[in-house]
Amino acid sequence: MSDVQWLFLVLAALYGWECACWVRRGSVAFSTWLGGNWRVRHPGNLLGNQRGGFIFAAPLPPLGTLLTASQFPFSLSPDGVLAYVATSVNPGWRPAQSEKFFRFDEIREVSVRDKKLLVNGEDLLTLASVSLARRFAAELRRLAKAIPSQREAAIAELVHATLDTKAADQRWQELQPLARPVRLLGNVLFVYLFVFAPGLIWQLGFKLSWLGLLVGLFALTIATAMFFHRAHRALHPQAGDERFTHTLTILLAPMTTMRAHDALSRPLLETFHPLAVAKAFLSKTDFRDFARRVLLDLRHPAQPVCSSANAAARATELYARTTLQSAVENLLRQSGVEPEELCQPPAPMDESCRAYCPRCGAQFTTPSGNCADCGGLALVAFHKTG
Repeated sequence: MSDVQWLFLVLAALYGWECACWVRRGSVAFSTWLGGNWRVRHPGNLLGNQRGGFIFAAPLPPLGTLLTASQFPFSLSPDGVLAYVATSVNPGWRPAQSEKFFRFDEIREVSVRDKKLLVNGEDLLTLASVSLARRFAAELRRLAKAIPSQREAAIAELVHATLDTKAADQRWQELQPLARPVRLLGNVLFVYLFVFAPGLIWQLGFKLSWLGLLVGLFALTIATAMFFHRAHRALHPQAGDERFTHTLTILLAPMTTMRAHDALSRPLLETFHPLAVAKAFLSKTDFRDFARRVLLDLRHPAQPVCSSANAAARATELYARTTLQSAVENLLRQSGVEPEELCQPPAPMDESCRAYCPRCGAQFTTPSGNCADCGGLALVAFHKTG
C-alpha cells in the first residue's frame, strides 16, 4: 500500500471516530439520515459502561442529524435538592448517582466546574455538557433564593418547561436556516476529501495536485468555521468558551469540520425531556412505544426506589417523581393518548405465563415473585378470564 493510500486510510479512520458520539446514561439521542424516519438511540452496552455509551452518527452524505435530550438530573421538592432520580429513560440500569441531599435553606453557593454542578463547594453531580450544568446551576440559585411557598409553583413550571413540545419545535425551526450552510459545507468537504481529492491525485499525481488540494481544503474549513461561529452564537449566546473551542477545532481538523453541524444540533434540545423530543420527531407508533416505557418507569420504578436513610431525601424523590408523572400524563392527554390505555398490561404470551413485571413487561410462569431485572420489583398476576 502506497503512502497516499495510507494517508486516506488514516483520514477515513479519523472521520469514523468523529462519527462516534458519547451519550451519558439519562440521555437519549434521536437521529435521522435523510431528514425523516427519526430513530431513538440509547447509550449502547457493547461500547459503553455504567456512565454511558457510544452511538454513531450517519457517516455518509447528507450526513444526517443528531439530537440529544436528557431526563431531569436530580429530584426537587420545596424542601431541597437530591442528586438522585429513581427513573431511567434508558433500558437497563440507572446511571450512577451520589444521592447527596441539600436543603434549600442550607445552600450558600451553587457553582459550576467544567460539567460538574457544585453546591457549597461539594460535587453534586456531573451533567452531559457545560451549558446544561450552567443552566441547572442558575435554576438551583433561583430556587434557593425563593421563599418556600413559591418553590412548589417554580418547580412545576421548571418541569413543564422540559416537556414543552412547542418550545422544542421552535428551537428546531431556529436551527434550520443557521445550520444549512454548515451542513452544506460539511457535505462538500466530504466529497472533496474522499472523492475529488483521490481522483485528482490518481490523474495528476500527488506532487502536482497537493498544493491546490491544500488551498481548497483551507478554504472549506475556514468558511465552515465562520458559518459555524455565527450559528452557534445565535443559538447558544452564553456558551462563549464552548464556541471558541469548537470553532478552533473546526479550523484545524478537517474531519471535525465535516461533522460541524452535529456540534450545533446535539445540544440544541438537551434541556428538554426525551418525551418532548419524541413527541416532536417520532411517528405516532414510535411515540406511543416510547411514552409507554417512560410512563411505566414513572409508575413502577426499579427497586430500590431510593436507598437514602434521610427521610427528607426520600420525600424529595417521591415529590419529584409524582410531579413529573403528572406533567407527563398531561402531555400525553394533550397529544390524544390516554395514560391508562397506554399502560394496559400485556397479553399472556402463552398459557404457561401467569404473571408479568409492571415495569419492563417480562412474563413469568409463577403467579407471584419478583423481577430481578427491575431490582426485585413485585410481579403482577394476570387476571383469569372466562
